[in-house]
Amino acid sequence: MSNLVKTQISISELKQGMTVEHNGHLITVSKKDISYNELFGYSFRGDMSRKVITMIQFAVPTAFGIILR
Repeated sequence: MSNLVKTQISISELKQGMTVEHNGHLITVSKKDISYNELFGYSFRGDMSRKVITMIQFAVPTAFGIILR
């Protein structure tokens, strides 16, 4: 059983510190990765063609149940 939970989210919902899957690799989003252009909208790492990205969360078992981080 894997502790990874994958969710599809819009690029505009990305925030600094999130973990995403980009080209098969896990990447932590930094401030420089997200940009906004009035004409084209949001982009992730300069790629304006993608509108959806896979967010990764980790299921951590605790004494109170499983928590997503």
